[in-house]
Amino acid sequence: MVFFAVLLAGMLIIPFGLPGTWLQIAAAAVLVLASGGTKMSWLWIGAFAAAALLGEAIEFMSGQWGTKRFGGSSKAAWGALLGGIIGAFCGSLIPIPIIGSVIASFIGTFAGAIVGQMRDEKKKAPNLRVGIGAVIGRALGVAFKLFIALCILIASIVVVAKG
Repeated sequence: MVFFAVLLAGMLIIPFGLPGTWLQIAAAAVLVLASGGTKMSWLWIGAFAAAALLGEAIEFMSGQWGTKRFGGSSKAAWGALLGGIIGAFCGSLIPIPIIGSVIASFIGTFAGAIVGQMRDEKKKAPNLRVGIGAVIGRALGVAFKLFIALCILIASIVVVAKG
């Protein structure tokens, strides 16, 4: 029961920018070790890790995708990526635990895309459409990572129930 609670908790912390899929993988690894591989095999841990890496990559690149999808330049896409990273780091310094870094990463993604686009177009007027695209892309990346965590949860339930 604790195993499934940890899997669910891992899924629930993803929207806050925390490594929920990695928490799920760690819980599954503990289950493999504790059960001697009778409840779940290391093959599942490898599959979960591959899925988690895919989720991380998509979340990492999603702001860039959204920026380009909404008409942003390469500079805007890189600005969205760097802005999101810088925002998440700076947000961790905000006195609102966990949520500060999430909010700041979205703000950084938005601002980075706009600044990058302004530099590319050599204009002083911000292109808010590009920033909105970056934020939408980032949100879709988080949603995809949440989907990966849900798949890990469901697969774990099925595997453990059969084992």
